[in-house]
Amino acid sequence: LVLSYLSYMPFDGQVSDAFSLDGARLSDAAEYFLEYGLSSSCMIDSDKEDCLLLEAVKDSERFGTLRLTGYENHFDEATQEQFSAITFLLPDGPAFVAFRGTDSSVVGWKEDFNMSFSSEVPSQGAALDYITRASQALPMRAVLGGHSKGGNLAVYAASRCPEELQSRILAVYNNDGPGFTEALMGDPGYRAMVPKIHSFVPESSVVGLLLEHEEPCTVIKSRQVSILQHDEYSWEVLGGDFVRVE
Repeated sequence: LVLSYLSYMPFDGQVSDAFSLDGARLSDAAEYFLEYGLSSSCMIDSDKEDCLLLEAVKDSERFGTLRLTGYENHFDEATQEQFSAITFLLPDGPAFVAFRGTDSSVVGWKEDFNMSFSSEVPSQGAALDYITRASQALPMRAVLGGHSKGGNLAVYAASRCPEELQSRILAVYNNDGPGFTEALMGDPGYRAMVPKIHSFVPESSVVGLLLEHEEPCTVIKSRQVSILQHDEYSWEVLGGDFVRVE
Protein backbone atom coordinates (compact mmCIF):
# COMPACT_ATOMS: atom_id res chain seq x y z
CA LEU A 1 0.00 0.00 0.00
CA VAL A 2 2.90 2.37 0.75
CA LEU A 3 4.41 1.86 -2.70
CA SER A 4 1.01 2.20 -4.36
CA TYR A 5 0.45 5.51 -2.60
CA LEU A 6 3.93 6.81 -3.44
CA SER A 7 2.91 6.67 -7.11
CA TYR A 8 0.89 9.84 -6.40
CA MET A 9 4.11 11.77 -5.75
CA PRO A 10 5.24 14.13 -8.57
CA PHE A 11 8.52 12.43 -9.52
CA ASP A 12 8.93 14.61 -12.63
CA GLY A 13 12.60 15.54 -12.91
CA GLN A 14 13.56 13.12 -10.15
CA VAL A 15 13.07 9.76 -11.86
CA SER A 16 13.85 8.96 -15.51
CA ASP A 17 11.16 7.64 -17.81
CA ALA A 18 13.66 5.06 -19.12
CA PHE A 19 13.71 1.66 -17.45
CA SER A 20 17.03 0.99 -15.76
CA LEU A 21 18.40 -1.27 -13.03
CA ASP A 22 20.25 1.75 -11.64
CA GLY A 23 17.40 4.09 -10.83
CA ALA A 24 17.09 6.95 -8.37
CA ARG A 25 17.05 6.14 -4.64
CA LEU A 26 13.71 6.60 -2.92
CA SER A 27 15.44 8.27 0.05
CA ASP A 28 16.94 10.90 -2.28
CA ALA A 29 13.60 11.63 -3.95
CA ALA A 30 11.87 11.87 -0.57
CA GLU A 31 14.53 14.26 0.71
CA TYR A 32 14.06 16.46 -2.38
CA PHE A 33 10.30 16.67 -1.83
CA LEU A 34 10.76 17.50 1.84
CA GLU A 35 13.21 20.29 0.98
CA TYR A 36 11.41 21.84 -1.97
CA GLY A 37 7.82 20.92 -1.21
CA LEU A 38 5.00 19.14 -3.00
CA SER A 39 3.54 22.09 -4.86
CA SER A 40 2.48 19.81 -7.72
CA SER A 41 1.14 17.03 -5.50
CA CYS A 42 -1.72 15.16 -7.12
CA MET A 43 -3.81 14.74 -3.99
CA ILE A 44 -6.12 17.12 -2.14
CA ASP A 45 -5.42 18.26 1.44
CA SER A 46 -2.88 15.52 2.11
CA ASP A 47 0.36 17.53 2.33
CA LYS A 48 0.76 16.98 6.08
CA GLU A 49 0.36 13.21 5.84
CA ASP A 50 2.50 13.08 2.69
CA CYS A 51 5.37 14.82 4.46
CA LEU A 52 5.12 12.40 7.38
CA LEU A 53 5.21 9.47 4.96
CA LEU A 54 8.17 10.87 3.01
CA GLU A 55 10.06 11.52 6.25
CA ALA A 56 9.42 7.92 7.31
CA VAL A 57 10.51 6.30 4.03
CA LYS A 58 13.56 8.57 3.78
CA ASP A 59 14.95 7.18 7.03
CA SER A 60 13.66 3.63 6.59
CA GLU A 61 16.05 0.73 5.99
CA ARG A 62 13.21 -1.11 4.29
CA PHE A 63 12.11 1.63 1.88
CA GLY A 64 14.89 4.21 1.65
CA THR A 65 17.26 2.10 -0.46
CA LEU A 66 14.66 1.15 -3.05
CA ARG A 67 15.47 2.24 -6.60
CA LEU A 68 12.91 4.07 -8.75
CA THR A 69 12.75 3.84 -12.52
CA GLY A 70 10.42 4.21 -15.48
CA TYR A 71 8.37 7.17 -14.21
CA GLU A 72 5.67 8.24 -16.65
CA ASN A 73 3.02 10.90 -16.28
CA HIS A 74 0.52 11.50 -19.09
CA PHE A 75 -2.33 14.01 -19.10
CA ASP A 76 -4.45 14.50 -22.21
CA GLU A 77 -7.60 16.55 -21.98
CA ALA A 78 -8.66 15.73 -25.55
CA THR A 79 -8.71 11.95 -25.00
CA GLN A 80 -9.65 12.31 -21.30
CA GLU A 81 -6.57 10.40 -20.17
CA GLN A 82 -4.86 10.77 -16.79
CA PHE A 83 -2.13 8.16 -16.37
CA SER A 84 1.00 7.78 -14.31
CA ALA A 85 3.15 4.83 -13.25
CA ILE A 86 6.48 4.15 -11.60
CA THR A 87 8.54 1.02 -10.96
CA PHE A 88 10.25 0.25 -7.65
CA LEU A 89 13.20 -2.14 -7.73
CA LEU A 90 13.24 -4.26 -4.59
CA PRO A 91 16.65 -5.57 -3.40
CA ASP A 92 17.12 -9.18 -4.52
CA GLY A 93 13.44 -9.37 -5.35
CA PRO A 94 10.79 -8.56 -7.92
CA ALA A 95 9.98 -5.17 -9.37
CA PHE A 96 6.90 -3.46 -7.96
CA VAL A 97 4.99 -1.62 -10.67
CA ALA A 98 2.73 1.03 -9.10
CA PHE A 99 -0.05 2.71 -11.05
CA ARG A 100 -1.36 6.09 -9.88
CA GLY A 101 -5.02 6.42 -9.04
CA THR A 102 -7.31 9.30 -9.87
CA ASP A 103 -5.79 12.70 -9.14
CA SER A 104 -7.69 15.91 -8.38
CA SER A 105 -8.14 16.86 -12.05
CA VAL A 106 -11.47 16.98 -13.85
CA VAL A 107 -9.97 14.84 -16.64
CA GLY A 108 -9.10 12.13 -14.13
CA TRP A 109 -12.66 11.99 -12.85
CA LYS A 110 -14.11 12.02 -16.37
CA GLU A 111 -12.01 9.00 -17.24
CA ASP A 112 -13.33 7.22 -14.15
CA PHE A 113 -16.89 7.77 -15.30
CA ASN A 114 -15.97 6.49 -18.77
CA MET A 115 -14.95 3.16 -17.19
CA SER A 116 -18.61 2.40 -16.49
CA PHE A 117 -19.44 1.93 -20.17
CA SER A 118 -16.16 1.66 -22.13
CA SER A 119 -14.39 -1.63 -22.84
CA GLU A 120 -11.05 0.21 -22.49
CA VAL A 121 -10.26 3.75 -21.38
CA PRO A 122 -6.95 5.39 -22.45
CA SER A 123 -5.18 4.87 -19.11
CA GLN A 124 -5.94 1.13 -19.21
CA GLY A 125 -4.30 0.86 -22.62
CA ALA A 126 -1.37 2.92 -21.32
CA ALA A 127 -1.01 0.58 -18.33
CA LEU A 128 -0.82 -2.45 -20.61
CA ASP A 129 1.78 -0.73 -22.79
CA TYR A 130 3.76 0.27 -19.70
CA ILE A 131 4.01 -3.22 -18.20
CA THR A 132 4.88 -4.66 -21.63
CA ARG A 133 7.82 -2.26 -22.06
CA ALA A 134 8.90 -2.72 -18.44
CA SER A 135 9.04 -6.49 -18.86
CA GLN A 136 11.24 -6.13 -21.95
CA ALA A 137 13.73 -3.87 -20.14
CA LEU A 138 13.77 -5.46 -16.68
CA PRO A 139 14.59 -9.17 -16.35
CA MET A 140 13.05 -9.85 -12.94
CA ARG A 141 9.58 -10.99 -11.99
CA ALA A 142 7.01 -8.38 -11.04
CA VAL A 143 4.27 -7.43 -8.62
CA LEU A 144 1.64 -4.93 -9.79
CA GLY A 145 -0.42 -2.65 -7.60
CA GLY A 146 -2.26 0.57 -7.13
CA HIS A 147 -4.87 2.46 -5.17
CA SER A 148 -8.27 3.49 -6.53
CA LYS A 149 -8.08 3.66 -10.34
CA GLY A 150 -4.46 2.54 -10.00
CA GLY A 151 -5.65 -0.81 -8.66
CA ASN A 152 -7.98 -1.17 -11.62
CA LEU A 153 -5.09 -0.41 -14.01
CA ALA A 154 -2.89 -3.02 -12.32
CA VAL A 155 -5.53 -5.72 -12.73
CA TYR A 156 -6.29 -4.69 -16.31
CA ALA A 157 -2.63 -4.69 -17.39
CA ALA A 158 -2.03 -8.09 -15.81
CA SER A 159 -5.16 -9.53 -17.43
CA ARG A 160 -4.47 -8.26 -20.94
CA CYS A 161 -0.74 -8.94 -21.18
CA PRO A 162 0.64 -12.01 -23.03
CA GLU A 163 0.66 -15.38 -21.27
CA GLU A 164 4.48 -15.39 -21.08
CA LEU A 165 4.42 -12.10 -19.19
CA GLN A 166 1.56 -13.27 -16.96
CA SER A 167 3.78 -16.12 -15.76
CA ARG A 168 6.29 -13.53 -14.47
CA ILE A 169 3.67 -11.65 -12.45
CA LEU A 170 3.71 -12.90 -8.87
CA ALA A 171 0.73 -10.93 -7.55
CA VAL A 172 -1.57 -7.97 -8.20
CA TYR A 173 -2.71 -5.70 -5.36
CA ASN A 174 -5.90 -3.71 -5.86
CA ASN A 175 -6.38 -1.25 -3.00
CA ASP A 176 -10.01 -0.09 -3.09
CA GLY A 177 -10.03 0.09 -6.87
CA PRO A 178 -13.11 -0.34 -9.06
CA GLY A 179 -13.82 -3.49 -11.03
CA PHE A 180 -14.73 -3.85 -14.68
CA THR A 181 -17.63 -4.21 -17.04
CA GLU A 182 -18.88 -7.75 -17.59
CA ALA A 183 -16.95 -7.90 -20.88
CA LEU A 184 -13.69 -8.56 -19.02
CA MET A 185 -15.12 -11.14 -16.63
CA GLY A 186 -15.06 -13.95 -19.18
CA ASP A 187 -11.70 -13.00 -20.69
CA PRO A 188 -9.26 -15.96 -20.40
CA GLY A 189 -6.41 -13.63 -19.41
CA TYR A 190 -8.44 -12.15 -16.59
CA ARG A 191 -9.59 -15.53 -15.31
CA ALA A 192 -6.01 -16.79 -15.35
CA MET A 193 -4.97 -13.87 -13.13
CA VAL A 194 -7.82 -14.07 -10.60
CA PRO A 195 -5.89 -16.36 -8.18
CA LYS A 196 -3.07 -13.77 -8.08
CA ILE A 197 -5.31 -10.75 -7.44
CA HIS A 198 -5.52 -9.46 -3.86
CA SER A 199 -8.21 -6.84 -3.30
CA PHE A 200 -8.47 -4.74 -0.15
CA VAL A 201 -11.42 -2.50 0.70
CA PRO A 202 -12.41 -0.50 3.79
CA GLU A 203 -15.62 -1.33 5.66
CA SER A 204 -17.75 1.27 3.88
CA SER A 205 -16.09 0.95 0.50
CA VAL A 206 -17.73 2.78 -2.39
CA VAL A 207 -15.08 3.03 -5.11
CA GLY A 208 -13.75 -0.50 -4.58
CA LEU A 209 -17.20 -2.05 -5.03
CA LEU A 210 -18.01 -0.32 -8.32
CA LEU A 211 -18.58 -2.50 -11.40
CA GLU A 212 -17.81 -6.24 -11.46
CA HIS A 213 -15.27 -8.20 -9.38
CA GLU A 214 -14.45 -11.89 -9.61
CA GLU A 215 -11.77 -12.07 -6.91
CA PRO A 216 -12.56 -12.10 -3.17
CA CYS A 217 -11.68 -9.04 -1.10
CA THR A 218 -10.21 -8.44 2.34
CA VAL A 219 -12.03 -5.85 4.46
CA ILE A 220 -9.88 -3.34 6.35
CA LYS A 221 -10.79 -1.25 9.39
CA SER A 222 -10.73 2.51 8.78
CA ARG A 223 -10.91 5.40 11.22
CA GLN A 224 -12.92 7.44 8.72
CA VAL A 225 -16.57 7.13 7.67
CA SER A 226 -18.36 6.51 4.38
CA ILE A 227 -16.58 7.65 1.18
CA LEU A 228 -13.77 9.20 3.29
CA GLN A 229 -12.58 5.66 3.99
CA HIS A 230 -11.14 5.68 0.48
CA ASP A 231 -8.23 7.65 1.98
CA GLU A 232 -5.42 5.13 2.58
CA TYR A 233 -4.12 7.16 5.51
CA SER A 234 -7.28 6.18 7.40
CA TRP A 235 -6.63 2.42 7.06
CA GLU A 236 -5.60 0.87 10.36
CA VAL A 237 -2.55 -1.36 10.72
CA LEU A 238 -1.19 -3.42 13.60
CA GLY A 239 2.41 -4.55 13.37
CA GLY A 240 3.04 -5.69 9.81
CA ASP A 241 -0.55 -6.21 8.72
CA PHE A 242 -3.85 -4.43 8.24
CA VAL A 243 -6.51 -4.59 10.95
CA ARG A 244 -8.99 -6.89 9.25
CA VAL A 245 -12.71 -7.05 9.94
CA GLU A 246 -15.66 -9.15 8.80
